Amino acid sequence: MSLYNNIAKTLSQKGAIGSAITGATSITGNIGRHAANMMGGGELAQAVSRIGAATATNVVRNAINEHIPIQAHRALNVGGGVLGDILQGDINSAGLRVLDSGLLNDILPGMSAVASQTAYWGRPTPVFGGITPTEAQQIYETMRWAKLSKKNLYLIEVSSELMGDWVSPWFNMFATDMDYAPYTISGEKKRIGGAIVDSVQGNEPVELRVTTMDDKFGTLRKWYIAHHYFTAASDGTVGLPAMYAIKFRIVHSFITNNSTPRGAYEDIGWFRPSNIEYSLSRREDAMQEIQMTFS
Repeated sequence: MSLYNNIAKTLSQKGAIGSAITGATSITGNIGRHAANMMGGGELAQAVSRIGAATATNVVRNAINEHIPIQAHRALNVGGGVLGDILQGDINSAGLRVLDSGLLNDILPGMSAVASQTAYWGRPTPVFGGITPTEAQQIYETMRWAKLSKKNLYLIEVSSELMGDWVSPWFNMFATDMDYAPYTISGEKKRIGGAIVDSVQGNEPVELRVTTMDDKFGTLRKWYIAHHYFTAASDGTVGLPAMYAIKFRIVHSFITNNSTPRGAYEDIGWFRPSNIEYSLSRREDAMQEIQMTFS
């Protein structure tokens, strides 16, 4: 197998012409060393033998150049490289070598450029993090056609038994920020020997925080305060959930019902008033923002 591998490697790297010249150089080198030994092996004999070997190699090279045209040189070298690739089992490299040589341009114009492009698009490069340009283009196309969700696009619908749903357009227009964690599971960690076991206890309540503006008449503030009084009155009594419960529907990535497609992500939950906070300041001329918290 070593002789086979050496032949394949030589043909793949140097081509047929290079292999012939290399072989001639090896032969003349052996003859020169034999002649130097016959002359006594001194420095003069070795120098004369090297000159003779170099002259013989040039004779072989000139003979090849005289009888074989330059295009034949190229074809033979390509053929040797292709044969070497085939002997090594690399059919793809053999095909690309033929296309890149330009020998088929008369039959298939532009195939050498195609081969160069093929080699570029199929070769991993550090510019793209060690992947091929083809893989990088596939990643780009995937991200290009994926419509990412935007945090500033959302729809709020608010309704209750107490005051109906007339306030929904106001919330949807004035709300600037919303924060909530709709799915929270609590649990307890228990140690058993050297292991830890997670004991799930159940879901946690959801806190919905809404930052919103309001008009000069305090429409949203009055709406919140009305639900607060029905939840926990100032006389110490509490109301029925059927009266003060507030239904929130929050749709992500869309701002109207008409633009919301079927299957869009939404959260729906029943909440009660929890806290409202005002912030006033004479240091800046800005819109007032109100912090509403629902549980």
